[in-house]
Amino acid sequence: MLDDLDVGITVHDPATGSIIGVNEKLERLYGYSAAELREMDIEEYTAPSTRYTQSEAVKRIQAAADGDPQEFEWQVERADGELLWVSVRLSQTTIDGRECVVAEINDVTTYRNRDRRHRLLSRIIRHNLRNKMTVVMCHGDRLKSELDDEGLEDEVGRILDVAEDVGRLSRSVHQIEQMAKPDRSDRSRSNIADLVRSVAEDARREHPDAEVFVESPPEVWAVADEGLQYAVEHAVENAIEHNDAANPTVEIDVEPRTNPTVRIADSGPSIPEVETGALDATAETSSTYHGTGVGLWVMQWCVDSLGGELSFERNDPRGNVIVIELPSSSNTGEIRRRASEEVVESAE
Repeated sequence: MLDDLDVGITVHDPATGSIIGVNEKLERLYGYSAAELREMDIEEYTAPSTRYTQSEAVKRIQAAADGDPQEFEWQVERADGELLWVSVRLSQTTIDGRECVVAEINDVTTYRNRDRRHRLLSRIIRHNLRNKMTVVMCHGDRLKSELDDEGLEDEVGRILDVAEDVGRLSRSVHQIEQMAKPDRSDRSRSNIADLVRSVAEDARREHPDAEVFVESPPEVWAVADEGLQYAVEHAVENAIEHNDAANPTVEIDVEPRTNPTVRIADSGPSIPEVETGALDATAETSSTYHGTGVGLWVMQWCVDSLGGELSFERNDPRGNVIVIELPSSSNTGEIRRRASEEVVESAE
């Protein structure tokens, strides 16, 4: 009966919270068999950055058993390492005369990504572009009234800098639009070591004063598309352009772990917490960010689209480390396509 439902189902013992049954939809969603899930604690298939423990899960299940249905969203790490968001509804019921708690689970990753995209574009339009154009108009007015002033060259330089920033915003929005297409199916098994070396070579040509080093085995494979290239390009670009040294240094390490990882380290000023905090899915849309902000959002969006995880660390003794962790390289087939449009529509 449970296998006939077009929603992931887990059935729990109301006292212990243990799984006593799952349907096939849930097995496909998580990538684990029913037998494996019965032996696992919740932490074992919770995304690393998400705090959701076995004890918390049991408390929610017991609350539902007592007549208080629970509804929440939670980030899961599938068996292949891909991350996805699910909505969960826990409710008390009786199956074959046995009291139990049923969890109805839907994949809402596409819905959440669409919401994040909407918030990003809203911020760019309402804050970044508006403020940039205000600066252009201000300096344009000064230029018009001070044509004979010695500071004319500086004014023109500022206008050109702002115009370049607006151009970068436009490019970033285009990249996000490209990665936001729900029917993308052009991901393939790629040697990300080659991709990183190519990005590093481009950065050296564009920034001859910078030193860009790559440490990587000859081959590190992952399922990816141009989103990974966008993310690495923005990480390297930010590391160089926001560095206050005469000769910025960037070190890129490609690590062939179970989940292939790219680490981009710099020696520049620390990325402000307001920048990384704006990436939080719970951040208010009135929050603003500057400088590296849009680049960070492009990185976040692209890595999310690949089912990976983006994180930030402090470099020692100074600087930042941007960490891009990808789904397991053992999944050499297609990354699970988000064909669950009906789930999105029902969630909306």
